[in-house]
Amino acid sequence: MSETQLLAHRYREVAIRTANPLQLVVMLYDAAICSTKEAREHMERKDIAGRSKSINRCISIISELQSCLNLQAGGDIASSLNRLYDYMKRSLFKANVEQSVQPLTEVEVLLENIRSAWNELAAQNNGLSDPAAAKQAQGGRMPVTPPVATLQPKSVNISI
Repeated sequence: MSETQLLAHRYREVAIRTANPLQLVVMLYDAAICSTKEAREHMERKDIAGRSKSINRCISIISELQSCLNLQAGGDIASSLNRLYDYMKRSLFKANVEQSVQPLTEVEVLLENIRSAWNELAAQNNGLSDPAAAKQAQGGRMPVTPPVATLQPKSVNISI
């Protein structure tokens, strides 16, 4: 490992250790999105091992996100996310078996949309924890973000 890679790895470790639970969720989405992009690149180069590794990493990340769902406190949103995570994992498996880019692209778009909502929630949590202030910052409308109760990340068990 080069010195630059070592420094990048250390920086990533510090960022993960100092992140709050919402920031960790966003980081997991970032890693899953990165994995789908890598899988597409491997697919274009006909690198079967690399494609499978990237897809499996993405499935692991989605499984980790799914395991953090609090289905009792999260209500309909947690249940919907649970079904969506199942769908994404099936799509990723299909992409790997059929060597098809289309399911990878679809999962990437889904991940980006959900990541955007969690990122907005994390930003509000950092700067505007008051719901009225968040509503005012959004031009008078309530932001469309998942409730914090949807997830209960105590610890994240994933290698990125």
